[in-house]
Amino acid sequence: MRPLAAMVAAGAVTPVGLRSIDTAFSHRAAAAAMRESPLVDAQGEPVTMCFLPTLDPRVTGAARAVLLAERALGEALEKLGPAARGLRMQMGLCLDEHLGQRPPGGEAPAQRVAAELVARAQAYGCAPEIAVKVSTRGPAAPGYLLPELCDALARGAIDAALLGGVHTDYDPARIAALDAAGRLFRPENLDALVPGECAAFVVLMRPDVARRALLRELGQIVGVSTAHERARPDNDESAFQATGLTAALRAALAPLAERGLRAGWMLTDITFETFRHFELQAASVRTQQLFCDPQQLECPAQRIGALGAAAMPLHLAIASEAFARGFAPHPCAVSLAGSDGGERAAMVVVAPG
Repeated sequence: MRPLAAMVAAGAVTPVGLRSIDTAFSHRAAAAAMRESPLVDAQGEPVTMCFLPTLDPRVTGAARAVLLAERALGEALEKLGPAARGLRMQMGLCLDEHLGQRPPGGEAPAQRVAAELVARAQAYGCAPEIAVKVSTRGPAAPGYLLPELCDALARGAIDAALLGGVHTDYDPARIAALDAAGRLFRPENLDALVPGECAAFVVLMRPDVARRALLRELGQIVGVSTAHERARPDNDESAFQATGLTAALRAALAPLAERGLRAGWMLTDITFETFRHFELQAASVRTQQLFCDPQQLECPAQRIGALGAAAMPLHLAIASEAFARGFAPHPCAVSLAGSDGGERAAMVVVAPG
């Protein structure tokens, strides 16, 4: 099976771990990070959310996203060691939809976040010209960026690709928007999401380039696909149709099926919003022939808060640590994510060898 790319390093920061290995083990132990936050809802009540208590509580929004992303990116590049020097890199940066909105007379927060992270990567000795592609398509964004990154790797146009995402709901404006949409988790509103924040980055290379650089493979991405669903948080379309997610799953898992292999581990970004659960149930039934028994389904967002655009990079970081440390429930994992606009993405990653 020819991989699209090999993972050689990962970094992550979440409310349950300041590094990828901490997060992976805490996730495995089902650690939960829900707590009362300094932010309040429209009624003046403290909001239950998952956030990093180590960050300055006065820093919010895009500025906070930069702090989160810098930590995860720094960890990933740090793990490359001397091999990072002079690497021709391209960055695929995934951000939440609202960060792409340009305020009157100013630039979109997404551009500021990207500029800060490019400067951080250059500080680690990477080639001075780092091409960066920013997507503000939310959780499904990595599915749309990955093919371009893999194509550049295959052509030899770059030596390595950085695929990452950052998400934070720690912002009064963001909390107000979720509250107005009825999406804030409360005892009387369980069909909702728990606000959260996290960031994750993975370094991708062609397997032969990784070997020449004496870097250990942590996993291989073998399939990726995207599609669109009509059901969204702001409409009443039936989530049981699940035609988009079903198509994405079938296409992403096709490389395994062609070799008689099945997946046994699924990582999703779903929270407590029921329409996404209905969608996953329907798609899972229609694609059961592509999965083995038993199969493990994991939903990190239900314990560490909404993952946003960091969902799929975080899934890859968790999988890479699990493969490397020997606690993965299955050698073939599927990452699923869905954006509020209806975009859906599926990505398949397998253990080395």
